[in-house]
Amino acid sequence: MSNNFNKKLHTIEFKLKKLLNWGLFGNYKSKVSGAWMEFDEHKNYNSGDNIRDIDWKASSKTWELFVKKYEQEKDLKVLFVLDTGETMIFGSENKTKKDTLIETFYALALSAYYNNDNVWAIIGNKNNIEFLDYKKSKNNIYRIIDLLEKENNIFDLEKALDEVKIRRIKNNLIFILTDKQNFDLNKLKFLSQNNDIIVINIFDKFENSPHLTSPEGEELKGNISFNFLWNFLNIDLSDKNKIEEFKKLRQKKIEKTKYDLEKNNIWYIFLDNKSDILKELIKYFK
Repeated sequence: MSNNFNKKLHTIEFKLKKLLNWGLFGNYKSKVSGAWMEFDEHKNYNSGDNIRDIDWKASSKTWELFVKKYEQEKDLKVLFVLDTGETMIFGSENKTKKDTLIETFYALALSAYYNNDNVWAIIGNKNNIEFLDYKKSKNNIYRIIDLLEKENNIFDLEKALDEVKIRRIKNNLIFILTDKQNFDLNKLKFLSQNNDIIVINIFDKFENSPHLTSPEGEELKGNISFNFLWNFLNIDLSDKNKIEEFKKLRQKKIEKTKYDLEKNNIWYIFLDNKSDILKELIKYFK
C-alpha cells in the first residue's frame, strides 16, 4: 500500500471518528425491520424495551417479565461483494475507480468494526471467487484491502451472487460495490428476502460526463475510445452535441438502474471519483 494511499485511509478514519463516532450503522440497525429477524433467546425486561416484545407465555411461568431477543439485535453481519474486474482500474485523473471502491469499503468496514459488527467479503482473484470469513478484526479489513490492490484480478458478479445463494446466506447487510449496471433482478430479489442489500455504483466522472479538457487544463480534441475496457464509451470530443446527448443517455441509464433496484427493495448509492464519500454515506444512512 503506497504512502499516499495510506494517508487517504488515515484521513477517512480520522474524519469518520470525528463526524460519526463510529455510528454509521447505529441508526441503520434500528431501522432494519422484522421481515428477516429471527427469534434467538429470551432476556429480562428492562425499562425502554418494547412492550410488544414481551413474551407473556414465558413470563407467566415466573415472577419476571421476559422479552424476545431477535437475531438482528445481536452483532450485525456485514458482507461486502467487491468488484475487482478490469474496468475498475480506469481513472481519467490520478484516482481510479478501484481507489474509490477501496476508500468506500474502508469507511463502511471500519464503521462496522468499531460498531462491534462482523465484516467479511467476496472478492475475485485470477482463478475464482474467494470468500473471506467474517472477523471482528482490523487486520481482516487490511487483508481485504491488500487483495483489492492486486492487479489483473477478475470478477464475475453473477457468479459471486450465485455463491451467496448456494451458501444460503441470511440476516446480512450486503454491500455490492461495482461499476456494473446490468443486474439479475430476480436473483437480487431472492437474496433480499433474507438480507438487506445496498448496491453502490462506482464510476469515474468522465464516464458519465465527458469533458473537453484534461486534468492539466489542456483541450482534448478528436475521437476518444476506451474500448479496451468497455464497449460503450467511444465518443468524438470535438462534437459538443454528441457529448450532451451522451450525458443525457448516461443519466437516464443511472436513473433506470436506481429505479429498477429500488422497485425490488434493493437500495442504491451513486459515487464517483469526485464524490465526498463520507458525506454521501452519512446522507444515505441518515
